[in-house]
Amino acid sequence: MSPSADSKVPATAPSSSALASQASASQAQPSQSQPSQSQPSQAAAGALQINTMPLGGSRIDVVARLPINAYWARPGQEINFDASSSEGVIGKYEWDLDGDGTYDTTTRSPVLKHVYARPFEGVMILRVSNPLGSANILKTPVHVGTGPGPGGVRPVPPTTVKAEVVSADGTQVKVTWESNDPTADSWGVAVNGFPAGRVDKSARSVTVTDIQRDKDVLLQVFGITADGALGDRAGTTLPAAK
Repeated sequence: MSPSADSKVPATAPSSSALASQASASQAQPSQSQPSQSQPSQAAAGALQINTMPLGGSRIDVVARLPINAYWARPGQEINFDASSSEGVIGKYEWDLDGDGTYDTTTRSPVLKHVYARPFEGVMILRVSNPLGSANILKTPVHVGTGPGPGGVRPVPPTTVKAEVVSADGTQVKVTWESNDPTADSWGVAVNGFPAGRVDKSARSVTVTDIQRDKDVLLQVFGITADGALGDRAGTTLPAAK
């Protein structure tokens, strides 16, 4: 937090020679009757005052944040863990990719791309910290599909996937689709190939926020079975903002 513009600290204190000169001048003047209660001395009146001020420019506390509350993928599919929205001045990011309590890798970058080679159901633990000792931990579920759903069937891709910009700044986009597939227990949404969220099986639309549109954006929808198997994706491309 920046210091207040009203906070002021005197540049210098009175020098010892100045105080001595003042004392000599006082002794040279004729003595006068003094009140019974002594008055503050000139030296005391000119004493240096120090105001404490907060350190400016940086937030001391840190908070770990990810853009979604869970990740879904198939074995061998890359997941993009993006902690760019974390708060505070962060010195390092520690990633426990399988939730076993041991951090597998440490980065200075807030983004980590990882591939789970085998099926996985658990959490990814992110720890952010700064040199002052502040730290914060965030646990996020990760679901890596284990294979076809009941009867060996995966959800079929949805149809008529459309994207519509719904905010003035172009960063919020409504994605809609159609499907009558009973094997889809929920729907996943991906942005530029990376899972970005999940909605209930009855949903046929979702609004995706924080879209960066300096380039074309690929928006995809896919079904997810009750046991976590992922269906094939269908999508549409949103042109870059002009």
